[in-house]
Amino acid sequence: MSKLRIAILGAGTMGRRHIDYVNASGECQLVAICDPDSGIAGLAAKNEVPLFHDEFEALDLAAPDGAIIAAPTILHEELALACIRRGIVPLVEKPITAALDEGQRLVDDAAASGVPVLVGHHRRYHPRIQRLWKLVKGGAIGSLIGVSLLWAVKKPDEYYDIVWRTRAGGGPVLTNLIHEIDTLRYICGEITSVYAATSSATRGFEVEDSAAITLNFTGGVVGSIFLSDAAPSPWSYELTMFENPSYAHVEGNCAFFFGTEGSIAFPTMELWRYPSADNAGWEQPLEQERHEPADADPLAAQLAHFCRVIRREEPPLVSGEEGLRTLAATQAVLTSGSKGKPFELQAA
Repeated sequence: MSKLRIAILGAGTMGRRHIDYVNASGECQLVAICDPDSGIAGLAAKNEVPLFHDEFEALDLAAPDGAIIAAPTILHEELALACIRRGIVPLVEKPITAALDEGQRLVDDAAASGVPVLVGHHRRYHPRIQRLWKLVKGGAIGSLIGVSLLWAVKKPDEYYDIVWRTRAGGGPVLTNLIHEIDTLRYICGEITSVYAATSSATRGFEVEDSAAITLNFTGGVVGSIFLSDAAPSPWSYELTMFENPSYAHVEGNCAFFFGTEGSIAFPTMELWRYPSADNAGWEQPLEQERHEPADADPLAAQLAHFCRVIRREEPPLVSGEEGLRTLAATQAVLTSGSKGKPFELQAA
């Protein structure tokens, strides 16, 4: 089987990571890098591929089978549509687009053309997320009742020296919480309503630094999230998962899933339940089980899946529709926070 041809559109931090993964893959090969910065000529030379400054030229001349779009979010719709109209399968980094109407146009165009779209919510591929999904969906804790999630970190002050990060849309909700929202949708089902209180009191910027969020899911499942990028704490996905070695690892949990027959702490995968359903109650001792899988790199797994999507061997795990629903639920947090009232999401 010949290797699939992959182009990288956008050679920033995430684009460069994708380049490394493509080079390490046995299923695909890098055929082009596209970025407006002429300063990355050395990167293209190092990888022995042509450097383009025009995305459309890159798609036409390099003729890739798939393209990974790691350009700024405002360009996602335009670049994804350019891929779709050429029959090239896109992997679009999260968020799918900057605005919901853009995402809807992308989804509609993909459906009309028959070209699949994969959105880069890569955490779904992590073995612990996959194991959590199987445990919850398989009834290991009975019927899901609710979830509580924490994401509290202290970003260094210089992080906000970049001006756009201090303005609306540049804060932790759209930058970080979107990952957690996608995970909760994957595990718990569709979010039907959001009620959020947001605050910018700690940093004093236009953008939020903290939020408390109540979620309702289909089937009566409820959830809560506390979010802050101004609070030193060990309770976040980044610190407890050790997926990215850039962060100091802390043994602990950042999310808790509660069911009628037990509960799971994530990411340690501790499952608590009574040894006998006939002798259950708060006065009885609970038993703990560990369901830790062997860890693996979710970005490598995502790329392997992308190759199968290109070959039409599998449907996208995170389709354009899925990416759009995650964006809608995430934006609902900001809308609810600004209006001070619940926000109802449209049914899927």
